[in-house]
Amino acid sequence: MKLKLPFIIGITLVCLGTSIKTLAQQNVIEVTSVRNNDNTVDIKYIKKMPGSYVVKLKFTNFNNTYVSDFEKVLKYDQGDLIRLNPENKEAPINFAYSVSYSLGNNEPKVDSLFQYILPFKKRKKITVQESNNVNEKYYGAEKIESWKSYSVSSKTPDSVYAMRKGIVVQIKNEYQMDTLSRVIFTSKTNSVLIEHEDGTYAIYKGFKKDSFKVKLGDVVYPETMLGVLSKFDNSRHVLHFNIYYYDQNRKVDNTNATFKTAKSPYAYLTPYFYTKEGVIKIVPKDSYTAESNATLITKEMSKREMKQHLKSKSI
Repeated sequence: MKLKLPFIIGITLVCLGTSIKTLAQQNVIEVTSVRNNDNTVDIKYIKKMPGSYVVKLKFTNFNNTYVSDFEKVLKYDQGDLIRLNPENKEAPINFAYSVSYSLGNNEPKVDSLFQYILPFKKRKKITVQESNNVNEKYYGAEKIESWKSYSVSSKTPDSVYAMRKGIVVQIKNEYQMDTLSRVIFTSKTNSVLIEHEDGTYAIYKGFKKDSFKVKLGDVVYPETMLGVLSKFDNSRHVLHFNIYYYDQNRKVDNTNATFKTAKSPYAYLTPYFYTKEGVIKIVPKDSYTAESNATLITKEMSKREMKQHLKSKSI
């Protein structure tokens, strides 16, 4: 089965008149427009899922106002998008627009020096491999220049832990793996996607169905348990993980692209990891011991979170 790009592309719909709503209640972004007594129009949104979303408004057929296409990163559950002002204040504005959105943050402020922890229990020694891009290797897709992904195999169903503070924005909990054969690759893996404060994302793949210890919208911290590894084949449990972000420098237009020629708008991070062996960038096939310290655990905590953390430690 072909793998999809890491971010989920939302619906696109065209709306005429004074207001717009998504077609079904399960849609993530709901956009409405409100006419004011002074003939201005406020366009607002409600976001029904956790995490950042990029929303785009494309305006057409408007008069008594001037407005260009609009784009914004939505981080809060609701808020204002844009106000339309009338050229003739005595007359109403007429307009039409379409809405599209996607999960992600296209304005990341990536901290490339940030120190992550390994996603395993403290003091566990692991051997890390680099993983191929399966779209490129098996399906002939174009090479992603910055591609960097890691995998760790284990004979036991190890617990997996968060590498950094973030918010859980996506969980896939669909597949029950119980294979007796040797597997090279499968797209049928359960996963969790975590958004970090700087606009990077970490995806962890390979969980046992119904083993997740977190849910959508949860804030996780370094060493927060995410779930338990599933059996990958008859001899291994495997975790795949990587960190990526939207690359502002890549001007990607996949309008007429095919699967093989489509370019990724994402860049992949080669992060620093804090380990017992030191602060390192992973060298494939080398072994490292998971480690952490109080500074790493609390580095991105707010004062309130810090207070709660210290209170929990004292109990």
